[in-house]
Amino acid sequence: MKILIYGAGVIGCTYGWQLSKAGYDTTVLVRERKKEQIERDGINIHCTDFRYGKKKTGQAVFRPKVIDKLSPDNDFEYIIVSVRNPHLKEVLPVLKHSAGKANILFFMNILDFGEIDKYLSSKQYFVGFPFMVGGCKENGYINSIISGSKYSKTMLGELNGENSERVQAIASAMESAGMKPFVSYQIKNWLIPHGVFIAALSAGIIKAGGTMEAFIDNTKIVKDTIKDIRRGFQICAERGIDPRKEKVNKLYYLPLFISVPVVKKIFNDEVMRMMFDGYLKYSTEEVKKMLADIYGGGNLCNT
Repeated sequence: MKILIYGAGVIGCTYGWQLSKAGYDTTVLVRERKKEQIERDGINIHCTDFRYGKKKTGQAVFRPKVIDKLSPDNDFEYIIVSVRNPHLKEVLPVLKHSAGKANILFFMNILDFGEIDKYLSSKQYFVGFPFMVGGCKENGYINSIISGSKYSKTMLGELNGENSERVQAIASAMESAGMKPFVSYQIKNWLIPHGVFIAALSAGIIKAGGTMEAFIDNTKIVKDTIKDIRRGFQICAERGIDPRKEKVNKLYYLPLFISVPVVKKIFNDEVMRMMFDGYLKYSTEEVKKMLADIYGGGNLCNT
């Protein structure tokens, strides 16, 4: 299997690194000015890995194949797109002209499929979410966290619910890489409410001072955030996406005297704190756009 990682950030590099370690032929698409440096020095990764019931911290140099242009006659079987939501509009024209016969996995926060469908047919792509990995880029290296939480999985699925061969194949690769794949037959009902949850929770953390620890200590903001999640879920329901179909979302419909302490307990966890604190260091633009799409009448749930 030949895999291209489109997006050389924390998610792309960590998943690419793990797939490469599992024996998969992995290439990373980088900006032109970065190609020579990465070919020479590799990608430095500082990783805190919580899998297999223990915390393991270490450093590695990931040395993938590197390209800075995608050719239409490429021979990749999969292109894994792991960019921030606001940058999707820059990626889609490139994929339209240069993806070739590759299966495209959009591996990111998505609230609107209408924009993707302007450029690609549904046969060309499927979707997922990298819920196993978080972190940030710092001082020229990737600071990566790989979760071992029972709540964390690599979500995958076809929009039509089919258990297709291409989903099965990439799920097998993720399993080999130790990235806990979970194939959802209602991925849209998972992915869009999850985006609502991420945006509302991130806004709550920012209001509390920018860290998960500060958020957990502020009961009023936790309550307000749960109310914002509910409001976002209601908007989803009005547009044909039912968050209640996913068991994980039922927590946010419970009475506040139950949901508030449960939310505090879930996120008062070292892995969750590290993943969200890392995400919010460089994701303000994405959070703002997602909040506007959800609560400001922007694009949400289009197909």
